[in-house]
Amino acid sequence: MALDKNGKQLPRGVSYKADKGLYMARFMFEGQQHTSYHKDVKSAQKWLRDARYEVEHGLAGRADKLSLDSWYTVWMEQYKIPSIKETSALNYAQMYAHYIQPVLGKMHLSKIKPLHIKQIYNDLLERGLAPKSISNIQGMFYDLMEIAVKNDLIIKNPCAGVTIPKAEKTERRVLTIAEQAKVMEYLKHDEWKYLEPLVTVMLGTGLRIGEILGLTWSDIDFEENQITVNKTLVYPKSMKDGKHRFKYQTPKTRDSARTIPMLADVATALRHQWRNQSRLRLFVGAEWEPLEGFEHLVFPNFNGRPYQNGEIRGFFIKLVKEINADEQALAAKEGREPVLMEHFSPHSLRHSFATRCFEADLPPKTVQAFLGHASVQLTMDLYTHVAEDKKKADMQKLEVLYKTIN
Repeated sequence: MALDKNGKQLPRGVSYKADKGLYMARFMFEGQQHTSYHKDVKSAQKWLRDARYEVEHGLAGRADKLSLDSWYTVWMEQYKIPSIKETSALNYAQMYAHYIQPVLGKMHLSKIKPLHIKQIYNDLLERGLAPKSISNIQGMFYDLMEIAVKNDLIIKNPCAGVTIPKAEKTERRVLTIAEQAKVMEYLKHDEWKYLEPLVTVMLGTGLRIGEILGLTWSDIDFEENQITVNKTLVYPKSMKDGKHRFKYQTPKTRDSARTIPMLADVATALRHQWRNQSRLRLFVGAEWEPLEGFEHLVFPNFNGRPYQNGEIRGFFIKLVKEINADEQALAAKEGREPVLMEHFSPHSLRHSFATRCFEADLPPKTVQAFLGHASVQLTMDLYTHVAEDKKKADMQKLEVLYKTIN
């Protein structure tokens, strides 16, 4: 047992050297001894923690002896996992494992050059990976190397000199007013009626799919006629055991936590959902088995369990197939070309809600608040096409006025 100069017990790995008047910190790793002297116990303990970590993770040597794989592990454990959402950490892990590690994982940090990184991006582009996905990889890789710079492991971030392919702007799928009416018409059919409340709320609020599937009845305020968005439902794969589990996660951004006033149709749909759910619980009896912690979902499946995003997407695919099949049959009967509906995703309903807002002349700031965007500029960037259409329509109104004046 090591004692200090006053006879007090010292932490493990620390001893007092009276001849030097200093505290010695020492540890062994793989047969090699590491020692350092300090004026006080606190600094000796800190050195022990830091030095042991650096040695065990291969950081004690120079960057020309430290592999990218070793540094990635440290970066994730010390800088990412403690500060980001589990889903984001999983995305980073998948991007690194699929696109970076096979090419550069064993290479030493000091040997990685912009050319190596640019070649990876070019190869991914040739393989058909979308520019937006490559941009996400670049964001992750840049941060990985930038923190290596801040830790004096490398002098310059090799990602800084790399240009990435520009993502082409794609037209967002938005339901026209006629398509929206057609969808709501079909949801009144018996086989689709279970989806009617869900789609009504999605089209009337612009909620993201994770936000609407994560709604609980405590989030619905019928007295104040509003919905509180304070969480999102996710189904991530655990980085510890590789198993998927449902969990609540904080909203996407700080501005994503919000309250949304309810349209009359939305409030009615939610009341119907409450009654339908109560009847369903009685009907299925013992088969109603909600997961622990998810007992009060507004939109669970027929057994009271959470839906996965893909299930809702699958429902929409089947719905559009039925709509198009009926349209083809009617067109053949009438001797004309069928007008087929393009498939839409849950996110298309969010875009449709935003488009209806602009068509109704709602101010951009209001639409931003409804959607939970971080800035009004983001809202306008996403819906530029709507703004352009509105400008043309408004100019036509002005033309009518001028004709009246003249």
